[in-house]
Formats: sequence, C-alpha cells, structure tokens
Amino acid sequence: MVATDYMTAEGQEIFEENGYYCFYDRWGAKLRMPKKNGYYFDWVDFPIKDISMEALKKYKWPELDNKECILKIREKVKYLYENTNYGLVGTAVFGGGIFEQPSRIMGMERFLTSIITDVKFADRIMEKITELYIGNCLRYLEELGEYIQVFVYWNDIASQTGSMISPKIYKKLVKPKDKQLIETVKSKTNAKIFYHSCGAAKDFIPDLIDIGVDILNPVQVSATGMNTARLKKEFGNDISFWGGGCDTQHILPYGTPDQVRNEVKRRINDLAPGGGFIFSAVHNIQDEVPPENIMAMFETLEKYEVY
Repeated sequence: MVATDYMTAEGQEIFEENGYYCFYDRWGAKLRMPKKNGYYFDWVDFPIKDISMEALKKYKWPELDNKECILKIREKVKYLYENTNYGLVGTAVFGGGIFEQPSRIMGMERFLTSIITDVKFADRIMEKITELYIGNCLRYLEELGEYIQVFVYWNDIASQTGSMISPKIYKKLVKPKDKQLIETVKSKTNAKIFYHSCGAAKDFIPDLIDIGVDILNPVQVSATGMNTARLKKEFGNDISFWGGGCDTQHILPYGTPDQVRNEVKRRINDLAPGGGFIFSAVHNIQDEVPPENIMAMFETLEKYEVY
C-alpha cells in the first residue's frame, strides 16, 4: 500500500509523516492514519484554535463545489438513472453535519465547551456551516435533483449511552438549522431525506420527524434506548429505519453464526411489519468479523425474500 492508493477530493494530496499517511481536508483540518494496520483517517489537528469571534473572522472557509465538478457527477448519475434500476443516493454536504462539522475544524472538546461558555460563537459557526451547505445543495440539486431518490445527511448528535447535547439545546441551536437545510433540499428534489446519527438517538426522533426527515440510520441497536420493537411501535408510522439489521458491536464480530441468525430474525420481526425498513447491518463491517457470520446474516435475510 502506498500513499497514492488512497483517494481524496480534487486538489488534496496524501503525504507520509512519521509512520502515518496524512492529508489536509478542504476545511483545513489535518487527518492521519497509521501505515501499519491502519484502516481509518482520524482528525488530529484543527485550523480553529480558540473560542472567539476573532478566530472565526480569520478562518478561511472552504469553497463550494464548482460547476464543472457537479456536471461530471450529473453525467454519471443521468446514465445510471436512465440505464439501470438502481436506487440513486446522493448528497451535497461536504463535511459532517451542522452539529458535527464544528468538531472537525476545532476539536470536539473545544466545540462542546463553546456551547456552554460562548453560545454566540457556537451558534455563528453552525450558521456559517448551514449557509455553505445550503449554497452547495442548491448548486448540486439544480443539476441532479431529478435523478436521486435518497439524499444523505449525517449529523451525529448522540453517543453510546445518551445524547451529545440535551434535546433542549438541540431544539434551540441545531434543529432550526437542520430544518432550513432539509427544507432547501426538499424544495429542489423529491428524494427522501436520510438522516444518519449513531448512538442513542431515540429522544431526537420526534424532532427529526417534525423537520421532514424520512429515514433514520444506522439504528444503533446496542445504544441506550434503541430497542427496535419500541422504536417501530412509537415511530414506525412516521419514519423509516435504514439499518438495525444486525448488531455490529457485539453479535456480528463476536457471536456464533446461530446467534447472528437469531439476531437478524429478531430485528426483521421488530422493524419490518408494515414496511418502512431497509435491511442493513448497523454500521460498517469491520475486519474482525468472521466470514461465516457475514454469510449467516445475508443467508438469513434471503430466507425472508420479501418482508
């Protein structure tokens, strides 16, 4: 494996540094991954160092996608739309979500601290990100909106055991911005809105439904409060669940094939009745997962044929 084997956005280059592959993303943050046994790039340095309006004024915000780039994508998407039966999934969000991205340009601890110590700063940084995303969505959907069926938006607002911010703070600071973005997207396409938040997202689901979210992903069944039978009962008439098909933290990597089969049956029985369920493992299948468990998951799914 060499640095050039990894793909980044146009104009960005991978370089090597002290046993790591590194690059700077379009937001100016530095990411790196170990050369040996590395699977992911992690954020390690951030362009915004201080919680201050002055730091925001000095920060160089990223440029929107240029027309040429979008037209290249349009050409490929149009071909797939006209010549295949694929469901086409797309996005124009070029970073984390409105709540998630600030942590990628100033660090999570610093951003979460700012919500308490300088709410005007936190609000302004999310406002600016919202403006950028809306601008990019308008450019993108003007060319591709008629072709895509699902618009993806990821905005992790929960952790394993609870929310990363209180629902009260979400309603005040984040929800209006999420709503503005989603309304913009829906004004330009009939695509369903796919909202990704890992973790214990249950308390936010009523707000997500309220702002027009159609699909919740990844349905992290091992997180607090994410009981699939209860989620379906409470919210199944108003939102679809994409994921939740098999626990990827415990069962898929460490269970037996029979445990995987039982897990898949349980999740399908919980989430599939009445429709509104797209089967998928909760999250990415990691390298420690035994191949026989992967086969057990998909063979069990195949037995249902149509659910």
